[in-house]
Amino acid sequence: MCVTSCVGLKRTKKNTGQITILENSCGFSVVFNQRKYNLVFPKQHWSVLPSRLKQYYLQEFGFISTVSMPLVSRFERLMYNTPQPLCEDEVKDIILHQIPGVADDYNLDTKRTIDRFNAIQYDFTGQTSTEGEADAHDGGVLLLSCGKDSLLTLGIGRELGIDLTPVHINDTTTPHENKVSLATMKKIEQTTGIAVEIVTNHIEKLNDFEEWNTPPSCLGYSHMITGFCFLAVPFLHSSGSVVLLGNQQNMNFSFHTRDGYVGYPSYDQTTTARHQQQTMLQQLNPNYRVMSLIEPLTDLAEMKILFSRYPELARYEFSCNCLYGTNEKRWCHECNKCARLSLFMHAHNIDIKKVGLRSMLSRRFMQYYALFGRSPGVDRYEKSKEARDQQLLAFYMAYKNGVRGQLIDLFKREFLAEAVEREDELRKTFFGVYDTEVPPYLRTPLSSLYSEELRDLR
Repeated sequence: MCVTSCVGLKRTKKNTGQITILENSCGFSVVFNQRKYNLVFPKQHWSVLPSRLKQYYLQEFGFISTVSMPLVSRFERLMYNTPQPLCEDEVKDIILHQIPGVADDYNLDTKRTIDRFNAIQYDFTGQTSTEGEADAHDGGVLLLSCGKDSLLTLGIGRELGIDLTPVHINDTTTPHENKVSLATMKKIEQTTGIAVEIVTNHIEKLNDFEEWNTPPSCLGYSHMITGFCFLAVPFLHSSGSVVLLGNQQNMNFSFHTRDGYVGYPSYDQTTTARHQQQTMLQQLNPNYRVMSLIEPLTDLAEMKILFSRYPELARYEFSCNCLYGTNEKRWCHECNKCARLSLFMHAHNIDIKKVGLRSMLSRRFMQYYALFGRSPGVDRYEKSKEARDQQLLAFYMAYKNGVRGQLIDLFKREFLAEAVEREDELRKTFFGVYDTEVPPYLRTPLSSLYSEELRDLR
């Protein structure tokens, strides 16, 4: 008993990490293990923040950007030099809802992972928590990643006359992907005249398993969108009141994990989480809103609207998350995301070469399609019943378009009859327009836009 107790005490002491958060001229730094990790804003946006708002920001975003680090490292306790954040409970709740889906992807024990997270100790040595107060303006701040969600949001927002500030985050954890994305941002600026603000975030390295040489997982990124809502604060204070997220309806489609939990593709991007994020931001200003113009749409509907209505933006799409392991310029062609997006383009008779994709309809790619059953190649974004049915409809549409391939032949043999029988139901599900909350002045033009683009597909 004595040996066990002593070992436990020694391990607890060893697994405590000190997080020191310091302001600098362009943002702030997290100092950990004698290394400095910077969050760098364009100076003109950071320098104008009132001192009290900066202190609030360090307190809140310093915690948000490091709260998940123990899940991908061997630390069990973090000590901060800042006051206790006001958003602590809400952020933890969002992470807890995301753990089951991630655990299912990486074959982790869900209960053990949840228990690990609940056991993490966070200590704050700062004085009384700072309450922030920020200005609000008639604009929107948009996270621009060059995926279809953010590009479509950019196109719709501009068409509706929203004064947008697109923000791209260089997270520094995937150098090849970052190189491609930063080059793409420059092309967008040059060809469209849209100015994109770049934020460089070295802190994300603390949430990456490779930084700690621990088993692969994305547990450190369970609340990235919540993080962006707070990262947007300096831009909101200077030019906006709305955070525009690229959340679409598929994020609300849940599934049951192997451990019997409810999993989400990205709980951080569900309607429920969006409401939580808005409540947190309204601590700064009651006029702040968190919205998604594309929340009424599914993936399949998005793809159609993006390429038919905003081809000048669609040409820049790339959404592959596996570029660190390949020499491809935009797509790895070895993941279910590449497979899914190429299929959806085939469904709408879009030339996949326009975005640098190759066909993924030979048998060797079967593992990446949820329609043919769950496999190691299918991640949580494809595990819901709705995700499977969306692919059923997409394969059917591609088949009717005359697309060829071994997987089209397999679809004909095994699923064509089901697709024909359920076509009306599937079209209603994936080309219908779901509810979302937008101001009255946006509701009518947004509804008209969707009706115009989707009426022939329902």
